[in-house]
Amino acid sequence: MFQDKYAISAQLLPSGTRRRSGRMLGPVKFIVAHDTGNPGSSARMNVNYYISTANGQSASAHLFVDDKEILECVPALLSRPEKAWHVLYNMPKDNELYGADANDSAIGVEYCYGGGIDDDKSYAKYVWLLAKLCYEFKLDPATSVVGHFFLDPKRKTDPVTGLAHSRRTYERLLQDVVTEYNECTGQGGAPAYTETPVSATANTLVKLNLRSAPSTRAGLVQTLAARTPLQLVARIDNGEPVNNNRVWYKDRNGNYCWSGGIQLGAAAAPLSPGAGSGVRAAPLTLGKGLGDGSASGGAPLLGYRPDQKCIDFIKSHEGFKLSAYQDSAGIWTIGYGSILYEDRSKVKPGDQITSDRAETLLAMEVEEKSETVKRMIQNPKLNQNQFDALVSFAYNVGTEALRGSTLLRRVNANPEDPSIREAFRMWNKAHVDGQLVEIAGLTKRRDEEADLYFS
Repeated sequence: MFQDKYAISAQLLPSGTRRRSGRMLGPVKFIVAHDTGNPGSSARMNVNYYISTANGQSASAHLFVDDKEILECVPALLSRPEKAWHVLYNMPKDNELYGADANDSAIGVEYCYGGGIDDDKSYAKYVWLLAKLCYEFKLDPATSVVGHFFLDPKRKTDPVTGLAHSRRTYERLLQDVVTEYNECTGQGGAPAYTETPVSATANTLVKLNLRSAPSTRAGLVQTLAARTPLQLVARIDNGEPVNNNRVWYKDRNGNYCWSGGIQLGAAAAPLSPGAGSGVRAAPLTLGKGLGDGSASGGAPLLGYRPDQKCIDFIKSHEGFKLSAYQDSAGIWTIGYGSILYEDRSKVKPGDQITSDRAETLLAMEVEEKSETVKRMIQNPKLNQNQFDALVSFAYNVGTEALRGSTLLRRVNANPEDPSIREAFRMWNKAHVDGQLVEIAGLTKRRDEEADLYFS
């Protein structure tokens, strides 16, 4: 049995039209994760548009999900599945992965986000629906969900774009689908978290949740106010990743908090027999690690960290804002371009921030982005400026956007390719009032990132 957390309603497109041919779908072999690419457009708005343009073009999807409802517009779960037209036929990747074309053997699910939509609620429904589809069609949730961008990388960025709107990643989506599947089928079991004894003090940086396990899905025990002191007794390095950070701590009462929401006092170093707790924590430092990224050709990428030049570059383009504001895509932002706080809560209208806290948020996110960028680079050597430029790019557009980009493919093929400059410039647009338009500030930033890369 699968736990039915949400209702699915039918609002079918007219049969025998270009958007819904009425032809039966073959055996379902996989699920394609999409997003609408139109922030603020709800599930019902999208389905109504499809109905009003039913003979406009051969483009559709089976289901749309937003924060309020799940609508099936081409039969998938509520009746015998039919074909929807959601991936081009001449894309080879779906055949390589699953031995079939998506339109013939896959269900397409569209994620609605942004604008007045509550991204958290919409995402929860999206994850649940993807997991339910895997259950109903007897698919492995760990291998049977694929993003549209992965099948059509030269033209598409979904669902990466939609997920990035709330600082989520494609990698996180795939993990959450598996977790949801296990929870809804009763197969989950408790993850084997590894605790290392420590003795440390800390203070909460923001309002922070204490949970019964090192996971945002675990039961909420208590919510602490900012600047609440904590006594820590264990460190968990394999907790649920939040913003790509898996480190959690256990307090003396047996509750757990995410490390990104606290400031350590006495160092949280592992205790050895007879060790005391008087060691001080080393502050976070940003700078080059092993090697030297000079004109000699660079050092192994593993050794690089974003240096102060990178931080200053990002700060100059993001600018510091004391009060929350909406960026060009309508996302509430604060400080140096942050849209989430340490505990993953969203920036809200009316929020204010100190310069010190803004620096902390910036340092955390730059460090996290840089670690992800390093894992993406296949060429083992880049110079420091090239690395810094890619980190700035990832900070601005998101690591998953970089992962599926022409820019990354060209860097990995030949980091000195002059066309890399053009690949930076491809990312100078944003959605404004539902339209993808060029933003002068983004054009300037992409050009200066390219200048930094080739300097």
